[in-house]
Formats: sequence, structure tokens, C-alpha cells
Amino acid sequence: MDEIAILTSLALFLLLAAGCSIVFNKIKLPPLIGYLMAGIIVANFWQTTETGEIIVEILSDMGLIMLMFCIGLEINLKKIRKQGLFAIEVAAVQLPLMILGGILGGSLLGFDSLQCLCLGAIISGSSTAAVTAVLKTQNQLDRDHIETIILVLIMEDIGQVIILSIITPLMAGSELDAGGLTAMVVCILAFMIASIFFGLRMMPRIINWISDNVSSEVLVITAVGLAFGMALLANIVGLSVAIGSFLMGMMVASSRKSRDVMHDIEPMKNIFMAMFFISVGMEISLNTIVDNIGTILIFYGMFAFLIISSVSLGYWLGNETCRIGFVSSVSLAVMGEFAFIIAKQALDYNVVDDAFYTSVIGAALLSMIILPILSKSSGRIWDTVVRKMPDPLLGLFNGINNVKTSFYEQISYSSKRTRREINQRMTHAYALILIIIVIQTFFVLISQVFVEWAVTYFGGFVEMWGTIILMLNLVAIYLPLYKLVSNVKFINQMVTENAERMVAFGSGNNLMENALRTNNSILALIIDIIILILVPNGINFWLHILVLLIALCVLLFLNRKALRNKADEEPVPTEEDAFFDSIDTEKFKALIRRKMQKDDGTDDTDRSVVSIDTGDTRT
Repeated sequence: MDEIAILTSLALFLLLAAGCSIVFNKIKLPPLIGYLMAGIIVANFWQTTETGEIIVEILSDMGLIMLMFCIGLEINLKKIRKQGLFAIEVAAVQLPLMILGGILGGSLLGFDSLQCLCLGAIISGSSTAAVTAVLKTQNQLDRDHIETIILVLIMEDIGQVIILSIITPLMAGSELDAGGLTAMVVCILAFMIASIFFGLRMMPRIINWISDNVSSEVLVITAVGLAFGMALLANIVGLSVAIGSFLMGMMVASSRKSRDVMHDIEPMKNIFMAMFFISVGMEISLNTIVDNIGTILIFYGMFAFLIISSVSLGYWLGNETCRIGFVSSVSLAVMGEFAFIIAKQALDYNVVDDAFYTSVIGAALLSMIILPILSKSSGRIWDTVVRKMPDPLLGLFNGINNVKTSFYEQISYSSKRTRREINQRMTHAYALILIIIVIQTFFVLISQVFVEWAVTYFGGFVEMWGTIILMLNLVAIYLPLYKLVSNVKFINQMVTENAERMVAFGSGNNLMENALRTNNSILALIIDIIILILVPNGINFWLHILVLLIALCVLLFLNRKALRNKADEEPVPTEEDAFFDSIDTEKFKALIRRKMQKDDGTDDTDRSVVSIDTGDTRT
């Protein structure tokens, strides 16, 4: 390889990246945009040699490894265990909803299932660097809420690493046979288990021993060497090199000298990271951006809507105020580094084309440009929306918020054991909701494909197979719905003072009271029918009516059975019950008062005894 060509390429790429970053820094935008713009300029206005392209590819892989290693170094598992419960709850709400939103949005845009999954993974997280840079320059949130956002970003990174681990073998599946794909999955599982259970236990001890017995220079060299070695192992088992370096970063982060390692490798990371984002920009053609401007705007709109709504929901469910949740969610409305990593992997595996890839990069750039303006105005936007919201709608939202507040107040007054039980049930309920959404999304995506496939290979009518798929849909979500109803009823019983009075859900809410008194099977089937009505799946409308009539017959049967069982459980009244039911309560009270007055010696009136009215009169 020509040394002059190497030096020329490095000088060109780095100086151009520095110049573009300086320009964007003047308008308060992160250096990341400058690196991407440098790559776009090189790809569209500079004819690179084959040597230059090889240099960029090598250095970009090194940049990806260093970037992910540093992200892993920032994750302190001990801190997450102590302070990250709320962040985990927010991420647990956000990530699944973002992925499902991306899958549904991609299906509406005509992408295949794997492309839809990649789109959901791409838009599922935010940029740690961009968010941190914007938060430092603005005063929308206090220090505690900023730390919470950082923890949410960390949980997003962990979640996206898991997502990338899952979709990498799927993206490579088109190049493997069934046996090769199975072997890859087994190797990946073994690699992840060994990394988690052995690496996180042994590696910090090794790093601590080196830091105590050897110089700091050797410690840094060892840490970087381990990062590249772990990346190599990940690549061998079929994972991205990014996952291996990230896991090694998490292992080193548990050691005592992790901050020193982070500080010493920062300059090297910045150089290689710049090369990675330059290589990302070099995949973009200006003509392609112009041709796909509509898709870029759709991708950004989808990402912004999903991130703001899902994070706000996570904050609200975590008992945070609506205003703080909205301002925090707007601060996260920028597509992250994993968007570039996952998109690049998908492009390399030929899962997506250049138009898809360019649209993702364009949407990410647009989000970085808009974030400072949007974040600075988030408080005013919330206040304006609340002020101009119609009173009935505002009252509805306030009522829902009061229900949530009352629910958490009831939990706070409970014992520790009760709170733990409620938290477990709430976790199960949320998992069941996600399962229901996944099942329903699966049926929406495969319904028409299944009908066409069944007619082609098994014959019959479209209506017959449409009815079968609807019935399968109805049955598939019934069991998780039944479990969900049982969990909700249990939670209600745990947080109320009286089983008959719905304190946590609001007194006087007859609809809610009647729902929670309904038999579990009946209530689950009612919700099942409602979901089938509301969710479109491309099946003929009249087939829906037929399936719903069948479901209603089952519902009536279950209702009749429940009433019969209830009647069998009611005790048969005895003669003693009939006697006490016939007692005149007022005369009984008068008798007791006279008896008490007689015993006290204060009653000088007629000493006759008034008998209890049971049909005859005695004195």
C-alpha cells in the first residue's frame, strides 16, 4: 500500500472533518454533523482512490470499535442497580413501543418484514452525545432530571445492543442455510452467556490487578487490546464487532480505574470515531437525498412522534409530572449513533438499499439540526398546549392523571411486601400487554399472506381461510388477555381499602366497578372482540361479523355458565335466617334500650316486656 496515498487520505479526511465541525460548531450543532458532512463532500466532490477507500473502511471499523467500547465504559452497573429503576421503567416502555411503531410504519410504507424490524431498531434510541451537548447549553431541567435522562440513554444503549444482537443473525440469514444459521445462533448464545456470567466477574479483577501492579500506560494498552480482541470474537461467532467491544467496555467499567482508562483513550477515540462517521457520510449521494426527501421527512416524523409519546408515557407511568415527562422526551428527540450502526450493518448485508440508508442518515441529520430549537422551546410548547386545550379535554386528562396519582398514593400506604407484590403484578401486566401487541401485529402482517398461501396450496375459498385466520387471531390473544384481566383485578384488590369501593380507580366509576366484577373469561373475551373490531387486518368486513357472532355465542354461553356457578355458590337460607330476617329492627333496638335502662335503675315506667315482632304479641 502506497504510504503517500495513506498520508494524503488521512490528511484530507481529518482536516475536512475538522473544518466542517468548526463551521457547525458556530451554529451550535454537534461535531458529529461535521464528520458526516465531510464524508458527503468526499463522496460527491472528490474522486477517492481504491487505497483511500480501503483506509476509510479499516479506520471506520476501528472507530466503531472504539466508539462502542467508550459507550460501554460509561455504563456503571452498580449505579444502575441503585438509581436506575425509573430509567429502566422508562426504557421498558419506550423501546418496545418504538420498535412496534417502526414495524407498523415500515409495513405501511411497503417494506418487507426484516426491513420493518431494522427500521424499528434504527429509530428506537437517541444520541447520547447530541443530547448531552444540548442539555449542557440549556436550563430546561434541573440536575436530577438531567441525570435521569442520561440513565435513560444508557438503558437505550443496552437495549439497542440486545436488539442488534438479535437482528444480526437475521440479517445474515439470507446468506446461510438452515444448519449454518442454527450454528450461528448457538454460538451467539454461548458467547453472550460467557460474556455476562464470566467476563463481568473476572475481567474487573484482571484490570484491577494490572492497575495496582503495572503502569497506567500498560493498563490503557491492555484495555484497548481487550476491546479489539472481544470485537474479533464477536465477529467470529456472527455478531457485529460493535457488540463485542461494547461488552468489553461494560466489563472494564466495573473496575476501579475505568475513568482513567476512559480519559486516556479519549483522543484516540475521537480520531477513529470521526473516521467512522466520515465513512457513513461517504455512502450518501446528494442526488439520492433529493430523490428521497419525502421518505426522510416521514422517517423523522415517525421517530419524533414515537420517541416523544413513548418516553412521555414512560415518565407518566413512573409517577412523574406530565410537563417534566414532555420536556424530557423532547430532549431525546434526536436519532442516535446506533441508527448509523444498524443502518450500516443492514446496508452491508444487503437488507436495505441505498435509498433506505440515505433516508435514515438524512432523518438523523435533520433530527440533530432541529433538536436544539425544539428542546429550547419544549417548555413553552407544553404551556401553550395546556392553556389552549378545550376545557372538556383538559378535564378528561386531569381526571386520568388523578386516577394515576390516587393509585400511587394507595401503593405508598401499603406495606413493603404488598408494594413488592403489586410491582411484580404490574410488570407481568405490562409484559402481557406487549405480548398481546406483538401477537396482534403478527396477525396484521401475515393475515393476507396466509390467506393467499392457503388458497394456493390447500385450495378452498378466500372467505373460509379468512374466517380461520380471524378465529386463530381471536384464540391467540385470549389467554394473555385472561391473564391480564386477572392481574388487573388482583392489583385493584391490593390497593383498595374495601373490595366494593374503587378508591384507586375513582369512586363512583360504575363502568369500572362493573368491569372488575365481571367474570374473567367474559371480560377477556369482550376485550378480545373489541381488539378484533378496531385493528385492521385486510380481511373482509363480513367475515369479521361472522367471527364476532360466533364469539358472542361463546360469550353468552360463558355468561350463563358464570351465573349458574354463582347461583350454586350462594348459600341456601335456613329457618334461623328466615327468623332473623323477620325481626323488626326498631323494636329490637327499643327492647335493648329498655333493658339497659332497667339495669341502670333509671327506668320507673311499665316493666312489661315488649316482645320482638315475629307475628304474635306477648307481655
